[in-house]
Amino acid sequence: MVLASSELRAQARARLRGRWGEALALSLVASLLGATSGFKWNFNYKFNSTGTVHNLLQLLPSPLLALLMGFLAGFAAIAVMLGLVQLILGGAATLGSDLYYIRLCRGEYSSFSTLFDRFTILIKALGLRLFMALFVFLWTLLLIIPGIIAGYRYAMAPYIMTEHPEIGIREAVDISKNMMNGYKLDLFVLDLSFIGWALLCILTCGIGFLWLTPYMQAAHAAFYLQVSFQGESSNDWNAQRWSTGGGM
Repeated sequence: MVLASSELRAQARARLRGRWGEALALSLVASLLGATSGFKWNFNYKFNSTGTVHNLLQLLPSPLLALLMGFLAGFAAIAVMLGLVQLILGGAATLGSDLYYIRLCRGEYSSFSTLFDRFTILIKALGLRLFMALFVFLWTLLLIIPGIIAGYRYAMAPYIMTEHPEIGIREAVDISKNMMNGYKLDLFVLDLSFIGWALLCILTCGIGFLWLTPYMQAAHAAFYLQVSFQGESSNDWNAQRWSTGGGM
């Protein structure tokens, strides 16, 4: 049995005490680098009429319209390039962020530079990210709920790989599947326990997510330590590795 959500959150708060500033900065930079564990700013603008933009553009003089279209094309090109950079770097940033919070929850030394510790396996980290996304997507094609279950089934794979970068992508996913047997609901309940905080963050125009993100990441790292080590030392991990059988 893993600890209750309230106990995992209490552990997270205890470990973050005195480290909030560093953790906040790390999660923010990780998010900017494309880490999936960071918060995301989403700006959604909706016009009342589909012809609003077209009508506004028609009012502009031709030279100004050409300048505006050139600016928008350049902005779109930059956005695509930044998206590609985030895609490539995001996997390694996720692993580095997860490593920071694992060490934090163990009471071990960690610093802001831990974020970059797994950039040495950049390609493997990207491969893990794409592999997980592909299979979650395939399960989602069946129904939404199987996709959600798949996401929780593979949730520990980044933690496993960041601690043991020598293992392969498929092995990390297989270990996560077996590790999460009987614990997917526990992680789901842990996530649900943050909904109230998330609603409060929305009322702050998203600013509150700066603090909620490291709080959730620390709680998730505490959960990982519960389901992976079960009281065993990290040095015994390779000797007591989880079985990797089973299908996707």
